[in-house]
Amino acid sequence: MRDNTKTLEFYKKVYDMDSGFIENDRGRIQRIIEQRGADFETIPSCYSGIANDYFLRFYVSYTMGMSREKLLPDVKKCIENGLLGCNGNVYGDLERIMYLTIIFSLHEYNDDIKSRLTKFKGYQDIYMEHLYHFINDSFEITAEKLFWQKECKPLFEVIQLVQSDKTAAVQRLKTFVNKQWFKTLKDGIITNNSKCYRGFWCIEAAALVKALGLDDAGLKDCKYYPYDMAHFC
Repeated sequence: MRDNTKTLEFYKKVYDMDSGFIENDRGRIQRIIEQRGADFETIPSCYSGIANDYFLRFYVSYTMGMSREKLLPDVKKCIENGLLGCNGNVYGDLERIMYLTIIFSLHEYNDDIKSRLTKFKGYQDIYMEHLYHFINDSFEITAEKLFWQKECKPLFEVIQLVQSDKTAAVQRLKTFVNKQWFKTLKDGIITNNSKCYRGFWCIEAAALVKALGLDDAGLKDCKYYPYDMAHFC
């Protein structure tokens, strides 16, 4: 296991619970499609919910110590359902989708990600465009505004620092992982609820380490840093 806060038996129960959520939500969306049609207004949010279900199961699976190969099916389902959910609002799950795409080198989703990224012209975000540039380096970054200051400014600062000082970039990322990341979590996706604890892993740090080619030796002992995830591929 990668987190010994709980027992393996506990994590297996959470895994089974998440599997139940997946089956229930897949059944619900199928019923809605049959009754209301595939274009019904709540369909995108249903897909987003299923993406969250797969992400939660991926998360606890990583905590349990599963390999990249065993994690990959849930990662792909998370991305595929998340992309369908992105049709309903600005970006939606796209940030998480791009982190997973970077970590697992899943370039087959490049075009679908780009179509969602550029769909809402009034919300072009410089951090989001940088993430996609890591996936597709032919993409031209044109955005100038950073919309999500609390969540993304520290990470964007890492990207900016890399251009002049990779050591400083690693230190900035380390500060984020150790002192800031935990404060950005949202209840319901990653939770400290004792009944459904899944561990705590800063996947955005792993994605940036891989995308920027950073030496993460200094991050290896950080409590929330998923070291081997950054080295899966």
